[in-house]
Amino acid sequence: MIFRQALPQEINYIFSEGFKEWSKNRTFEQYCRDNAKEDVYGTRYVLDVDNEIVSSLILLKLKDIAGKRAFGIGSVLTPKIHAGQGYASKLLINCIQKEKDDCFVFLFSDINPEFYERLSFKILPSKFQRYEKSVCMVYCNDANWNELLNCSLDAIPNYF
Repeated sequence: MIFRQALPQEINYIFSEGFKEWSKNRTFEQYCRDNAKEDVYGTRYVLDVDNEIVSSLILLKLKDIAGKRAFGIGSVLTPKIHAGQGYASKLLINCIQKEKDDCFVFLFSDINPEFYERLSFKILPSKFQRYEKSVCMVYCNDANWNELLNCSLDAIPNYF
């Protein structure tokens, strides 16, 4: 099992798998264009088992919050054939450890948030929730959590 940056030739596969989940009435070409915009400020990572991508995500560099670096995790995806084997958890853990310093790591959960809570992500209070179908969560240390709670809604990133 190898945690690594996605290779350029793998992006089309990653997008085709993502399109199955998040097409949102777009064509595949529109989906690719929309998602490629994130590559300007993000890095796609994969978990590779025997030269096969078993999970992928993008780690985005966001605007600093309360003087701390902030990141966003998006497009967490495990192809159905590999689901339920812990690959997404392993990939997320590797990404968190990569940026584990004094920072915030946000994500918007479109699935049951308990999945991410098992990895120590915390659900932000309702005053920071902007979207009915996506729960904003953050991974950070206790001191940063307390600092974040004193921020305004404007400090919290929009859905990415």
